[in-house]
Amino acid sequence: MCRDFTHVCISLCRVIDIPARFAAVYAPRLSPMDFHAVFEAAIDGHWCVFDATGLAPRQSLSRIAAGRDAADSAFRCELDFLGDTVLATVGPSLPEDDGSDLIALA
Repeated sequence: MCRDFTHVCISLCRVIDIPARFAAVYAPRLSPMDFHAVFEAAIDGHWCVFDATGLAPRQSLSRIAAGRDAADSAFRCELDFLGDTVLATVGPSLPEDDGSDLIALA
């Protein structure tokens, strides 16, 4: 569902000549924690992230991939870490996001 909302928002931005791109991110607030689709729009020369679902605070997102749409981005892929383990944990609290600030993914 997040991919559908993200694609609609990207399309709406592009219709009014705002450059927009798809971003696959890791979102700690999702239950269970999982990949999530958001979009970035170019505002005042900066790529700012927006989450059409509002399911995770944008300040806590970690970019996995970005592209024109989901077909350009790694979303639900299997990776071989050559025997290494990747573990993600969430601290006791995540930032609150009221959606009013422009936030860029690192």
